[in-house]
Amino acid sequence: MGLSGAGKSTIGPILAERLGYDFIDLDLRVEALAGETIADLFDRGGETLFRRFEAEATSEIMGLERTVVATGGGWMARRDLERTCDGCTRVWLRVGPETAIHRLGRLAGSGRPLLDAPDPLGVLTALLAEREPAYSEAELGVWTEARSPVEVAKEVQQRLQTTDAGSTGKQEIEKS
Repeated sequence: MGLSGAGKSTIGPILAERLGYDFIDLDLRVEALAGETIADLFDRGGETLFRRFEAEATSEIMGLERTVVATGGGWMARRDLERTCDGCTRVWLRVGPETAIHRLGRLAGSGRPLLDAPDPLGVLTALLAEREPAYSEAELGVWTEARSPVEVAKEVQQRLQTTDAGSTGKQEIEKS
């Protein structure tokens, strides 16, 4: 989980392969259920319609084992969905809004309706401030800035193995 541009859809499949797990991108699952893009969902019914499909997609995948799931950026802030993750290890892929904007490139028409605004940096900054309390509940926190997706996936894998070996509590990787 994490802000748009944190690397969820890029790092997730790499991590899944390293672990020998399946991978699900929840946003792609939402699009498959809806039969349209997320941008089209927002155009047709706003965030409310998108969130309804997000909840349906979440209910379909809960209970799966040995699966890495890339959630949407706002998923963790939805307590009704986050609670479905009992037994999961939640990983917060951390990124600053400036780096996220750089990674996302030109946002207009990017299919990210919440960021299709005159001031996308302001939007991302506000979203991070709003969601950070929920994100901080993750068992692992990993900074993704100035690191390749493979480096981040390797670090997450190592932290997960440490957690599985009996470590308890949250683990944070310092920002470098």
